[in-house]
Amino acid sequence: MTALTLADHQWKRDDFTISTERQRLDMDYIHQQLTEKSYWASAQPRAKTERAFAGSLPFGVYHLQQQIGFARLVTDYTRFGWLCDVMIDENWRGHGLGSWLATCVRAHPELATVHRWMLSTNDAHQLYQRLGWRVVQDPQKLMEFPLS
Repeated sequence: MTALTLADHQWKRDDFTISTERQRLDMDYIHQQLTEKSYWASAQPRAKTERAFAGSLPFGVYHLQQQIGFARLVTDYTRFGWLCDVMIDENWRGHGLGSWLATCVRAHPELATVHRWMLSTNDAHQLYQRLGWRVVQDPQKLMEFPLS
């Protein structure tokens, strides 16, 4: 079995770019946004942020050369993808960048065979529903292992 090697992809719109180039990610910015602006990773150490991005397909959102958003996809590139850590800098919200980012993730050519897409959100249901996401139809099938 060989390791999966993926080509970097990018999407452009006006002065904005979405890119999967790992070397372009500003991990200082990402960690700061997650710990200061998110409800799900507020106390997360930097090492956990780096490890999470290393084990995922990352997406950076850039205005010119400045990073202004990001997301990551936990995936096997074949059947399953979990969209997480989706953030757009609060100074850039209202420009449709979050919707565009989620759309680009779904449009990534290496993910064409993925048929189970999931995410979890406390407050962005309407945004994702506009993009075709829906509430889990059979939640009784899902299970979790509770942390003690």
